[in-house]
Amino acid sequence: FRRSLYIAQDMRAGDVLTPKNLRCVRPGFGLAPKHLDSLLGQRIGRDTVAGTPMAWALLTPDSPG
Repeated sequence: FRRSLYIAQDMRAGDVLTPKNLRCVRPGFGLAPKHLDSLLGQRIGRDTVAGTPMAWALLTPDSPG
């Protein structure tokens, strides 16, 4: 099984992604860990619960990257 990125703690819309709120786990249903650096500093576009697979669709439209 491949690893992927998951939300590690509940987040509110507008919160910034940091190493503390993203986790690399198996199985791989989220974005690949290679995207971690490009995700850090971007904002979540909606309230998201811990355990959600990370996806580009979770970001705000105006997030850099």
